[in-house]
Amino acid sequence: MVSSTRRALVEEIAGHDRLVEVGVGDRPGVARALAERGCRVVAVDVEPGDRTRAAAQETESEEVAGSLRVRRGDILALADGKSERDGDPLADPDDDADGRTAVDAVYACHLPAELQSPTVALADRLDAACAFTTLGFEEPVVPVRRRSVDGAVLYVARDGERGGPPPGPE
Repeated sequence: MVSSTRRALVEEIAGHDRLVEVGVGDRPGVARALAERGCRVVAVDVEPGDRTRAAAQETESEEVAGSLRVRRGDILALADGKSERDGDPLADPDDDADGRTAVDAVYACHLPAELQSPTVALADRLDAACAFTTLGFEEPVVPVRRRSVDGAVLYVARDGERGGPPPGPE
């Protein structure tokens, strides 16, 4: 089951085709829901959990509309554009012909303060939109626009079709 906060995040970013979830851990609910809606999701974590890996295998065997790929990766290295030893964990065979990793949005659930800046930096590097939820007791440490969706607060750090800073306060 996906919580109301996570459902709100799905609603906010489901319009994007190619997505990266930062810090997925062992909580594949949002990534799975997005794949079921036809999105291509890469779920990244320094140590993706078994449930996340199982969800990715299920999306392949169930032939859902989109896809869910799980990759190991460090957000600090990804934000800086540093290559992982096994290549770019975000690379996709359908990437742009110029070799650029094509991502429309970067998102995270319960993103801790120390990972917010590198997550936004990754979105900047990829020219992608960026939205996240926090741990609940923390305020964002990066410039954001707050959005209330079904009673849940989402933070939008980059907005628009292909990124760009969020518009001014609502």
